[in-house]
Amino acid sequence: MEFEGRARIHSHLDIAPLIDIVFLLLVFFMLTSTFLVPEAIELELPESGSANPVDVTPITVVLDKDGQLALNGEPVELDKLRMAIERLLKQDADSPITLKSDAHTELQQLLRVMDEIRAAGGSNVALAATQK
Repeated sequence: MEFEGRARIHSHLDIAPLIDIVFLLLVFFMLTSTFLVPEAIELELPESGSANPVDVTPITVVLDKDGQLALNGEPVELDKLRMAIERLLKQDADSPITLKSDAHTELQQLLRVMDEIRAAGGSNVALAATQK
């Protein structure tokens, strides 16, 4: 004896349109989003055969090829560099100072910066370079 059962309803959910929408949203957000580039000064350090690896120093002065200065990552003008370094050297007078200068920087600009560092009391100055 066979019983007639209820006809089973098979519902089918098509996910292809859902996948299309997800990919469209992905493409939309990839095209409209902006990626933040950290502000940094690009340098091409000069090469030296006698360069020694050194730990990070607490005071870093960066001079790019356009003559822009940065002290510990903060932009600073040449005429205010001396006062800023003096403030940092009050905490530790023997603190080493690393001067990172671009390989294409004019020598006169580099000498002005070194003069300002020495006038501020910085006696332990090292020039950053890359090894050959």
